[in-house]
Amino acid sequence: MRYLLILMLSMVSTLAAAQGEPNPGADTPANQTDDHAEDLDIAKAVRTTNAASTTCGPVKGHVVYVDSRGVRHELDYMRVADSCPHS
Repeated sequence: MRYLLILMLSMVSTLAAAQGEPNPGADTPANQTDDHAEDLDIAKAVRTTNAASTTCGPVKGHVVYVDSRGVRHELDYMRVADSCPHS
């Protein structure tokens, strides 16, 4: 009987340890790449950065934003450099 109890307790503790944190990394936003197929839900842009370029062409951009549910996201995208003539 004692061995059965020890076996059951060890199985329960193994399962509890395997579950870990209920929501790991909830405060750290996942970095995603723009695929042009999804509609973005941007309630507020927190920070935007663009790669500096002196020539006309595509440059990398990065935005951190909060959606309408209050979830923070990071997005990498490509944009036209500021040095390009815009019409």
